[in-house]
Amino acid sequence: MRHPDNVAAALFGGFVATYLAELDPEVMARVEIPLSEVLPEPAGGLDTGRKPPEPPVGIGHCNELAWAPEIKAIAIIPDFEVKTADARAVLPPHYTKAAMIFNMSRLIALTTALAQSPPNAEKVYEAMQDKVHQRYRAPLVPGLREVLDSLSPESHPGLLGICLSGAGPTILALATKNFEHIADSIIKIMSSHKLKGYDVRCEWRLLEPAKDGALVTGSL
Repeated sequence: MRHPDNVAAALFGGFVATYLAELDPEVMARVEIPLSEVLPEPAGGLDTGRKPPEPPVGIGHCNELAWAPEIKAIAIIPDFEVKTADARAVLPPHYTKAAMIFNMSRLIALTTALAQSPPNAEKVYEAMQDKVHQRYRAPLVPGLREVLDSLSPESHPGLLGICLSGAGPTILALATKNFEHIADSIIKIMSSHKLKGYDVRCEWRLLEPAKDGALVTGSL
């Protein structure tokens, strides 16, 4: 109920946009289903035997968006974790109107730019600029600020844009070519930094949207 973006992408696949409806206080006050109700021991703990509550329905909407076939995602995965609670804690309690206008206007432009074939690198790169979360979360991901400042479509042909993936620490780079060179450049910057006295190590993967979503491959 709290993450329709993750659920919709996993179920339906592709490039999707979601939003939650305004929920009444009774629905918002519901307690999350205990792990023991959905996972067996030991992961879910002792089965309490309680019947899980019925989930609310009609709480949001999902829309499929177009994605240019040339675009692939380079995922740079550091060898450390960032707790979601920590990533949320560093965000400011309030934002300026200017910061929100900056991001919202670019979000609208980004969904259009990612659908254009062939993609326009300048448009995608500018639309992926951010004033809401990356600058605040950069101290949690050593090297992130330098990566964002150092790589561009001009310095690395084929690159479209770079961002922190969700709360991090994975970094996402969208590109149409030169994937290995772009990945190596990001990893080189990341590996020049340390976290708690240790060198930051990363691996990378080349990804693209899974168009099929969840599939049933067998039956009981």
